[in-house]
Amino acid sequence: MVPHPDDESLGCGGLIALLRQQNCRVTIVVTTDGSQSHPNSVKFPKGDRIAIRKQEIEMALSVLMVSPKDIHFMNGKDAALPVKEDPDFFKYKNLLKEILVGVKPQLCLVPYELDPHCDHRATWQLLNSALSEIKNNGITVWEYPIWLYALAKPEDIPQLQEGELKYVEISSYLPQKTAAIHTHVSQITRLIDDDPEGFLLTADMIENFLTGKEYFLERATLQKEKTLSADYFQSLYQQTRDPWNFEASDYERQKYQTTLDFLPDSPYPNALEIGCSIGVLTSMLRTKCSHLLSIDISDTALQVAKERLKDYLEVEFEVRAIPHNFPDGNYDLVVMSEVGYYLSMPDLLLAKDKIVNSLVQGGTLILVHWTHYVVDYPLTGDQVHEVFLKDDRLLHKSFTRTTDYRLDVFTLI
Repeated sequence: MVPHPDDESLGCGGLIALLRQQNCRVTIVVTTDGSQSHPNSVKFPKGDRIAIRKQEIEMALSVLMVSPKDIHFMNGKDAALPVKEDPDFFKYKNLLKEILVGVKPQLCLVPYELDPHCDHRATWQLLNSALSEIKNNGITVWEYPIWLYALAKPEDIPQLQEGELKYVEISSYLPQKTAAIHTHVSQITRLIDDDPEGFLLTADMIENFLTGKEYFLERATLQKEKTLSADYFQSLYQQTRDPWNFEASDYERQKYQTTLDFLPDSPYPNALEIGCSIGVLTSMLRTKCSHLLSIDISDTALQVAKERLKDYLEVEFEVRAIPHNFPDGNYDLVVMSEVGYYLSMPDLLLAKDKIVNSLVQGGTLILVHWTHYVVDYPLTGDQVHEVFLKDDRLLHKSFTRTTDYRLDVFTLI
């Protein structure tokens, strides 16, 4: 959701490029016509200004690998997009709802609710209203700031809960993002030179968006419950026995060996593995444990794991989904590898408390997660680990990070 041509490049150009690099479909909805950045120009009348800005955003999105067929122009009046109290609000809301139903997005990006511009706030209201009428939509909403950096009043600043501020590392996509910003020539130069009071996006303002990170708010009050269901995983395992190539992947083999290398204090009398899948890591962990309980949400996956480890009585398997079906018991070791980002933030916070409460004093917790953004997943690996790093009951003992995953080891104080 873009109030004006250029907001897409400033606020989320890096994420757009990242998603397109991963072959994700990206649809852009531009809510206003962008005509009022230079309202007093005679040389460039309104129709010409609209055409210029439309051309600029199409060029910017081409740089970011988005096709023109995936751009929707709602053509609301710039600086006067209807808000809820206005008669025309429902017309634009219904138009947006039609687009959403057709596209079926998993993630919606929209300006922050109180971003200091009337069109930004109206765009947020349109999305929020449209989503409220699409039942069981499962859509995650990320809000991005634009004018919050420069114009916010104290009452505009979001009061965020733990885990609601996130960022996406976009350093690799900065050249594309910078190029996209600079296609908006009418906004960054005096191309339209006969309106002295016309808008100009300053170099200082642009620098706010070229730090190598893009920041988003994922406020729990805006989200649907997004923990991935058992059906999601059952479907994957029914299509293929090993959907993530655990058995043959060099990446997985190296990651598993690193995981074991960070667990020197064996044998662990009683251990818990959360999300064992088909049991490849389980077969390695058992060498570190006197007893190992391995759980997974998919019965199909567990059947494969049970067959793999049928000769090892120290390993026990149960079908369980965290956080609500967390096993009883006290554990010297808990391993959660590539699981946490399947949970919504509320469920992750609940799972964290149950994990910490299950550890014996001095017990070890090891977390390992892929750190790249995956559109299906409610959270990122970094978000998962940051939640645990903020828990004062845990001592952060050691860590490592590669270009693809991070590993953190904790001890219960």
